[in-house]
Amino acid sequence: MFRPISNKTKVVCRVILVMLIAGFTMQFKPTGNAVLQIKKDAHIVLIGNNLGSRMMNYGHFETELNLRYPESNLYIRNMCDGGNTPGFRPHASRVSPWAFPGAEKFQTEYANPSQSEGHFETPDQWLTRLKTDIIVAFFGYNESFQGPAKLDNYKAELDAFIKWTLSQKYNGTTAPQLAIVSPIAFEDLSAKMDLPNGRKENENLLLYTKAMKEVAEQNNVLFVDAFTPSRQWYADSAEPLTIDGSQLNEEGYKKLGVLLV
Repeated sequence: MFRPISNKTKVVCRVILVMLIAGFTMQFKPTGNAVLQIKKDAHIVLIGNNLGSRMMNYGHFETELNLRYPESNLYIRNMCDGGNTPGFRPHASRVSPWAFPGAEKFQTEYANPSQSEGHFETPDQWLTRLKTDIIVAFFGYNESFQGPAKLDNYKAELDAFIKWTLSQKYNGTTAPQLAIVSPIAFEDLSAKMDLPNGRKENENLLLYTKAMKEVAEQNNVLFVDAFTPSRQWYADSAEPLTIDGSQLNEEGYKKLGVLLV
């Protein structure tokens, strides 16, 4: 026979459950003191690498935002492009690949003339045209392949990007709010596909994620660690969450959308 559970025991169990849920939630919270203030009619622009660019193939980020802010009439524009870094954002119809003054000193190996030509607007001109209030920036994956040797260079590039961005007034009145999003982890699909197991890749990705967190906190901007939770997603999922270890599939982007919002 089971004895009836006392009211005192029920209270203790509830407290423990709340603490466990809080602890789980805190693990995946964006770090740092900064938070984004989502106001009515806010203009939100995504910039950065392929992690952000492929979000255009799905609608989970926008869906999650509108579910949480249904009356806010949010304007969301995705300007991400695979291969972009904080300072290096080339385009075939734009002469200069550099995103801000001084960016050329960080990625010198890319500084060779590309023969690009045209009048496609610069990143800053686009952000101004879009009257940007909030920037969500995805960086760190491409740069991680340069390994520990270029980590300090990347930190300097990211720091320069943040300082430049916060000195602008793209909406015409105030500096933009800024969130920095780390790369996701590399998923081990080597048992199913001819792919690396991700150990070396994840060593570098973790290194660069930690560096991004450090630089973001130094500049008091919001940092979102996508690396740590994505490793847990892979461990918990019976099916792959990426198409090749590095690029999320639809189920993966569902999880990323929830994390970001």
